Amino acid sequence: MRNGIALVAAGLALTGGVLAGCAVPTRGTPVAIEPLTTTSAPPEVDPDDVRWMERFCGSGRLLITAAETTQQPTTSNDPAVLRKQFLDITDRFVGVLDAALSDLNALVPSPAPEIDPNLRKLVDGMTEARTSLAAAGNAVRAADPLTPEVYRGAIDEFGAGMRGFETAVSAVNNIDLPEHLVDAAGQTRNCTTDGKPAPSTTR
Repeated sequence: MRNGIALVAAGLALTGGVLAGCAVPTRGTPVAIEPLTTTSAPPEVDPDDVRWMERFCGSGRLLITAAETTQQPTTSNDPAVLRKQFLDITDRFVGVLDAALSDLNALVPSPAPEIDPNLRKLVDGMTEARTSLAAAGNAVRAADPLTPEVYRGAIDEFGAGMRGFETAVSAVNNIDLPEHLVDAAGQTRNCTTDGKPAPSTTR
């Protein structure tokens, strides 16, 4: 799951930054310099953009949490243990995807039409992943007894769902948020870390 975590973190975290210069000592006679004053104010943002970014980053946090906490199914000689573990994993992940998809579906159309195609790819990919994971869980739930053949098939379906999940999230790497949404991100809770605004773009 480490690769999945990396994709989610890279895809849904806003990346970028501000370059800061370093002070370099110089020689010469010091002179008095009047302090500079600035009248620039923080950029005004549209409240609708703020709400959109809050939801966008909130869905990203859900997916990151899912990737960090989901484990691959393990093996056991006890079918009852296998069934419980597998259903715990798949049911939880499907629940997270349902919550994230509810938010993501509400984000399209977005305040920036140029990013809508990639958002739709993300939604479509997540929907396909959810379908595969739910099918895997349903196969295990319906099997009585749980045979090795059924379990292996469910594991394969689970793997297909997780690959689809990672592919879908990687689509966000192609999204460049416009400046007005970047500005709005700085006024949200979900898009900030430790009280600091998230950096500027998804690249």
